[in-house]
Amino acid sequence: MLRRRLFVLALGAYLAAMSFPGRAQGQRSWRLESFDVLLEVQPDGSLTVTEMLQPRFVGSFNGIFRTIPVDYRTPEGFNYRLFVDLVRVTDENGNALRYETSREGHYIKYKIWIPGAKDTTKTVVLSYRVENAIRYFDEHDELYWNATGTEWPVPIDHASALIKLPTAAAGPSLRATAYTGTYGSTASDAEVEITGSQVSIRARRGLDYREGLTVVAGWDKGVVARPGALALAWRFLRANWMFGFPLVVFVLMFWLWFKRGKDPRLSEPVMVLYEPPEKLTPGEVGTLVDNTPDLRDITATLVDLAVRAYLRIEESESKGLLWKSHDYVFRLLKPQPEWGDLKEHERELLRGIFTNATTAGTAVHLSTLENEFYRKLPGIREALFTQLISSRYYTHNPQKVRNLYLGLGFAVMILAAVAFGVWAGRSGTSTLTAILAGVSSGLIVIIFAFVMPARTVHGARVRHQVLGFEEFMNRAEKDHFARLVNSPQMFDKYLPYAMALGVEGKWARAFEDIYKQPPDWYRSDYGAGFRPSLLVQNLNTMSSRTASTFVSTPRSEGSGSGSSGSSGFGGRGFSGGGFGGGGGGAF
Repeated sequence: MLRRRLFVLALGAYLAAMSFPGRAQGQRSWRLESFDVLLEVQPDGSLTVTEMLQPRFVGSFNGIFRTIPVDYRTPEGFNYRLFVDLVRVTDENGNALRYETSREGHYIKYKIWIPGAKDTTKTVVLSYRVENAIRYFDEHDELYWNATGTEWPVPIDHASALIKLPTAAAGPSLRATAYTGTYGSTASDAEVEITGSQVSIRARRGLDYREGLTVVAGWDKGVVARPGALALAWRFLRANWMFGFPLVVFVLMFWLWFKRGKDPRLSEPVMVLYEPPEKLTPGEVGTLVDNTPDLRDITATLVDLAVRAYLRIEESESKGLLWKSHDYVFRLLKPQPEWGDLKEHERELLRGIFTNATTAGTAVHLSTLENEFYRKLPGIREALFTQLISSRYYTHNPQKVRNLYLGLGFAVMILAAVAFGVWAGRSGTSTLTAILAGVSSGLIVIIFAFVMPARTVHGARVRHQVLGFEEFMNRAEKDHFARLVNSPQMFDKYLPYAMALGVEGKWARAFEDIYKQPPDWYRSDYGAGFRPSLLVQNLNTMSSRTASTFVSTPRSEGSGSGSSGSSGFGGRGFSGGGFGGGGGGAF
């Protein structure tokens, strides 16, 4: 019977010990008996922080760790960073303590080993230098510092802060305040004393779990040096380092352009030329100048075919009760069997307008090409590039080169934005910075895409000649042409080239008193009298209308943690605000 009772008592004691391991093995806990901070504001705007922490250990520990937030957000959403340099970590006697530094999200973490951290009170002195901690406002400068942090998982029995400013800060303009409590608290349960250029602050009570002490001091401008524009820009780039990636992309794309996208350099200057070089058509001239067969080049080709009597352009107007309907008629003058002298892009244009081009006199209204002709544009443009490549003006199709880099640009934009966004989420940095860095990197490639197509040496030389021909039309004078017997024919012949190069207005003014009879290839009502400027005006209207019709498509195929910018005064301050703060723990 006695043995049974002893067995039951022993079993109960064992179960009780297993249920309360802390009591069976010795209770293990810690707290901060004091947290004192010295904040020294230097004349150059830097801040020296010395933290004296006295942790009380119950049980055996290896040391403590201190976490300090260094990445913040500007009101615009960019990164704002404190640049922290650790000076030393010692005990109360100045003996160096072993430590490790790491980054965790937007925090910098110091892991500190403390010898003999068992059932005792120890002292840790942490000293570090901070840049970018002073805030500069229009009327004053300010230090807004979360002295202890509001993320400690243990109470702080005593907390204080001493702010030392340059001697020039002394005076009635120096003011200070403090906030206590959990994050966001506006309570000010602290004593604030200003003596000369120093501010002494002490919490009136102990700080509980996740409570902290935040201090604010403001002084007149000029006491502390304000960083210049270059220094601010450098700090911004250091905080938003992802913006360095677009710079790298720009340098790389510039190198690619210089090596592969830049036209060969010619030593000879642009000389005035009195006719188009190498019998180029207006479409080829316009394409060679800017590497793009745009709609201006195509409508200039249409006018050139009219001048050469392959078709006639007629204005058409029908009147209703309440409105007028204005249209254009393209009348075929030479059927397809007579197109032997035309280049492929000219034949493609005529086939696009006149689907059944076997009979002379076939008439097509421009309005009937709406939502239809756009299918012909790729073939016309491809034919232009094929001709220019076969004539050794280009090595590669400029449009394909452009599209290659455009695709690369969009790929860079998406991949960089996603990669930087993932990094920002893990590191606690600004998502806005990540997105803008990725997007701007892609945009740089996209912008360079338009200048990457390069001409050959022969192509660059012929382009020089085209520019010389353009210079001739720009300088055209009526007195000079008045002496030429065939000047009206010259006006017709070169007018499509002037349209492709965008100088048709100047070309028309040179013939204003010479060319007096309306052309047969463009029929219109010129009212009281014909003038070349009226013809050009009508052609421009026709070209604009034709261009919009050529590209028109059916609807179904169309494209469908705290702010660093606020002041701690004026009722806007709170515990945990400003810079600094964080917390820590024991291990």
